[in-house]
Amino acid sequence: MANQASDPQQAANPAKPDVHGGEESAKSGGSESEPKLGHEVDNGKPCSDTSQNQPRPGAAGTIESSSSTYEQTHVHAVYDAIADHFSATRYSPWPLVARFLQAQPPGAVGLDVGCGNGKYLAEATGRDAAMATATRHFVLGSDYSAALAQLAYTQHARRHLGADVLRADALALPFRAACADFVICVAVVHHLSTRARRQAAVAELLRCVRPLRAQGDGPPARASEHLRQPASSATTGADAAPTAGRVLLYVWALEQASSRRGWTAGGAQDLLVPWVKTAATTTTKRANEKTKKKKRDGQQQQQQQQQQQQNQPQEQGGGRDAINTDGDNKPAVFQRYYHLYREGELDEDVAAAGGRVVASGYERDNWWVIADPA
Repeated sequence: MANQASDPQQAANPAKPDVHGGEESAKSGGSESEPKLGHEVDNGKPCSDTSQNQPRPGAAGTIESSSSTYEQTHVHAVYDAIADHFSATRYSPWPLVARFLQAQPPGAVGLDVGCGNGKYLAEATGRDAAMATATRHFVLGSDYSAALAQLAYTQHARRHLGADVLRADALALPFRAACADFVICVAVVHHLSTRARRQAAVAELLRCVRPLRAQGDGPPARASEHLRQPASSATTGADAAPTAGRVLLYVWALEQASSRRGWTAGGAQDLLVPWVKTAATTTTKRANEKTKKKKRDGQQQQQQQQQQQQNQPQEQGGGRDAINTDGDNKPAVFQRYYHLYREGELDEDVAAAGGRVVASGYERDNWWVIADPA
């Protein structure tokens, strides 16, 4: 989650800036014998497209303010509201991200921008004290959502050497230039509602990594080992020894025809994707607590084992609480804004932000890029 530094809990409900007009959004999930406490539905309805906003003379500030306010409602406030439920579905690291982190040399200093619940903090610093001593990576996680940043600290940062968390805006990171050896930014940039803001966020990530090392200016860094392993759709020449800090970006892909979402090339790229929080009635919960808990525990254990085998983050949620919108136990629906990246678009944004694409590819409904400062 990214951008402007106002309180997510005080978000208003503005309409999306209607620059070119547009349609609306939605996504649908299957039901089970007991209510799901938090889940994504499967299809997104298009919303007004601000990605191609062309500001009128004197209107740039107005469009920027509208975009920020829109994201406040449809990104930041949503993640603060669903943080516990969302966190329960995010525990399995992406394979390429894990390899990228494992390939960093001992002593490397990194940033996890948009760290969510902090699952990559443990991956980067070592899941126990012995691993942390051996790898000696130091990672600072940040997230715009105060609720997720708190979860990241509680669940991971305070338990691992070399990790910490703060609340920060991805468009104005509170770090000095060239402070990091690596940066990861997973599932963040696609929440920014205009292309100019997405490119600005990429530029901010590139600003934070060390620039290209001059010839003879110290020993060369070792090659990134994760690039020597198979990675879907990787570009050629990606296994050269890095001479600058690197940024790893992940964003949702438009091309998801084989997934349950079914999005395809040529479809709408700007969507509102609902997250539904539902709960059973208090009476029903109490009456069936023992039998349902046993069944639920068995299902969750089996589901988590399957997901860990697939190395794929879960897209359907769970959690302890739910928002009751009207006292009748109806589900609360939160609309999250996404820009779905078409093939090659992330590479273009990296170049526009002043970066050089080292490698890029596709992994399980996501486009990824590894870049360094040009």
